[in-house]
Amino acid sequence: MANSIFELLEIDDGLPFDVSLHSVNYVPSHWHNSVEIIFVLRGTLEVAIDSVNHTLKEGDVLLINQHHVHEVIGLDMNIIATYQIPAAYLKEHMKSAEEFSFNFQASKAGTESKDAVYRLRRLLAEMVQLKYKRTETYELDMQSAMLGVLSILVKRFKAPPADGAVNERHMDRMLRIISYIDDHYREPITLQSIAEREFLSVPYLSKFFSENIGLNFQAYLTSIRLKNAVEDLLRQEDASISELAMLHGFPNAKSFYAAFKNRYHMTPNEYRKQYRPELNEKKDRPTTNYLEFNQSSALGIIHQYLERGQARFEQEVHKLEIISRKVDAAIDGTPIRHTWRRLITIGKAKEGLHADVQQQLRYVQNGCPFGYLRFHGIFDDGMMVYHEGENGQAAFNFRLIDQLFDFLLSIGLKPFVELGFMPSAMAADPEKSIFFRKSYTSKPKSAALWRELIDRFFRHCMNRFGAAEVESWRFEFWNEPELEAFWPGTDNEYYELYLLTYQTMKSISPNLRIGAPGRIITLRSNAFSERFYAFCREHDCLPDFIPYHFYPHENLEGFFNQEDDVSELRRLEPYRILLEQFEGVSPNPNYLRDALTHELHLLEQEGLTDREVYLTEWNSTAFHRELTNDTLYKAAYIVKNLVENLDRIDGFGYWVLSDNIEETSASPALFHGGLGLIAQYGIPKAAMYAYELMARLGDRLVSMDEGYIVTKNGSGYQILCYNYCHFDDLYALGDTSFVTPTSRYGGFKGEKTLKLEIELQGIPDGRYVMKSRSITRSAGSSFDAWVDMGAPETMTEEELHYLRAASQPDRRMIQVEVEGRQFHCNCTLEPHAVELVELIPAF
Repeated sequence: MANSIFELLEIDDGLPFDVSLHSVNYVPSHWHNSVEIIFVLRGTLEVAIDSVNHTLKEGDVLLINQHHVHEVIGLDMNIIATYQIPAAYLKEHMKSAEEFSFNFQASKAGTESKDAVYRLRRLLAEMVQLKYKRTETYELDMQSAMLGVLSILVKRFKAPPADGAVNERHMDRMLRIISYIDDHYREPITLQSIAEREFLSVPYLSKFFSENIGLNFQAYLTSIRLKNAVEDLLRQEDASISELAMLHGFPNAKSFYAAFKNRYHMTPNEYRKQYRPELNEKKDRPTTNYLEFNQSSALGIIHQYLERGQARFEQEVHKLEIISRKVDAAIDGTPIRHTWRRLITIGKAKEGLHADVQQQLRYVQNGCPFGYLRFHGIFDDGMMVYHEGENGQAAFNFRLIDQLFDFLLSIGLKPFVELGFMPSAMAADPEKSIFFRKSYTSKPKSAALWRELIDRFFRHCMNRFGAAEVESWRFEFWNEPELEAFWPGTDNEYYELYLLTYQTMKSISPNLRIGAPGRIITLRSNAFSERFYAFCREHDCLPDFIPYHFYPHENLEGFFNQEDDVSELRRLEPYRILLEQFEGVSPNPNYLRDALTHELHLLEQEGLTDREVYLTEWNSTAFHRELTNDTLYKAAYIVKNLVENLDRIDGFGYWVLSDNIEETSASPALFHGGLGLIAQYGIPKAAMYAYELMARLGDRLVSMDEGYIVTKNGSGYQILCYNYCHFDDLYALGDTSFVTPTSRYGGFKGEKTLKLEIELQGIPDGRYVMKSRSITRSAGSSFDAWVDMGAPETMTEEELHYLRAASQPDRRMIQVEVEGRQFHCNCTLEPHAVELVELIPAF
């Protein structure tokens, strides 16, 4: 009985009460055998309880006692949360529940109940969030929150039994009557006809109806006709008002207009104009009293109530998971090459000349030195490599390139150069460009000019830096050509440009190393690579190494069709959308490991297993405004993926080092969700500190399992532990409603406190120094330290200095005695935390 005056509560998720999100236009007078709570998240409602009107606006909460007739009218586009608590549940948990009622409307509560109202709102919001996150302890957490609500209601809003409740003795008769009305409201039914069906006199039935419903018979019949007519008014856009009136039992259009205007304070035509634009987008909305709708905006509002006034350390109590392992530290172990340290990245070559980026590179090389720096845009206009005189004469200038390479070599970094993009003066179509600071993606207007550019560039570098040095560098050819945004030309044009570049380089020195185009491996179509390698075999130009790019966005799959060379993905414009508009991530926490396995298998099929393989770009997201980029989460993400894929390939180029990247416009916000390991003003993020802990691992692997790795070297033993928690299903789908600029940990699932108990066996007895470094939300996360400061929009140099100091990882150092050749290491980690324990012999 969807339209019944009495709503029978149906529970379908294992809970003894119901929590739901709705949008409502009109719910005729009805009652429940339950207490109902309405929490208005957006918009305005009128609720009539026992004929007394209550106006509810955003943030208001109203309780309706069981068996009390109420009518709900939505006055605008609204979102509400409803909570229905059956009488049996109330009796089970509250002594003498039938002897009292509740008197509660948040907007009318006195100042003495301000804290109680605040706590009620938070508990109600928590229940909605729990319903849609569905953690392992979902039912327990929901029951706990509901009991908290009832406790506050009993303490603050308990009242004597309210007058006006429907008499339980008359419910069966009322159900028969209203069911008949629901089934026959389109017909000219009368009070006389129903009285005859119930064997009652008309005067008695009229009084009976008014006493139990609070409306006379005709008013109730009109409300049912109106409710159904309104639903069709919004659905059947071509139906006239008079047709709808007659279809739903009104004697004429005039009576429909009068009833409608009395209820909604506007005409049917005005109402249709106001609400039809939204409903036309989803014409298959259900015809229940409470209308279902997209949850995303509602969940975002709910999270605001959870965030308001929340103390920084008022965090959820997580499930405790204990992992105990015994590790034989006496074994030699296997050598570790630590290939993840071979490569780090910045955006464009020109950025490497900026003072702030150079300062960050010095910082990195001091705490976690890398071997190569990868970047693109070596021939961008900003590097002033090529221009043409008034007579069209070509001119080349490598001064800024020299300046960049001099700096890199001075801090121990070798160039890992992407050979692209095109100087605008050399571009066949200068209108083809990408990024905020333009890089030109067009093919050259002259193959001879491109050949001369490559020839002059390499000969200049070898003359200036020495042949042996330049031959140790890497040169990745023009990346991601499967995307039109990066290569608007044809595949064959790309192959020919690669061949020309390959032949020019090898003519200078066969030892110069050129890489295949960096392909995004989460786009599972391998058609471009297959055609590329076939071309290379035909023309004897197979690449010297294989670069890949990894961004875990499975939803991009739908844009790419290997049978369609002009797929939607190739046409994506503007490219900024792909960089800034978060569209979700893979729900697979092991996506990088699985993707590498797939690609290495494809290389085996191509017979290219003898080539070096690099991830020249990888990250948890491709989006430059994804707010979890700044959080503690990235520390655990980096450690998990580097440990799980330790030495599987020849280099892991995390994209990118610095938030100061010119692919998108600069953000005025310090923590704006940038991809970098280091924020603006040189503030290291938790992700940067994760790399610094990784850099302290030894060169021999002793043991490794989920959540930890044990290594050793001549200096002692190292235990690195991490507590990785992946995004929840809503966030993975692109729903960011749980994330705000200052609260960014609401989009994860499976969050737990992880206790790792690791017993090292077989180590020499004696005195050791135990050093521990831990990255947590309170130590090592500059984002969380910034929130603790009050999330200031602007900061002085003094305040930035304080932030750098306040966000250092926690460090501890004690002396321990090892006896019986055993050492017990216990690490307790909050979600996303990372901890390194070093055991160093003391002399």
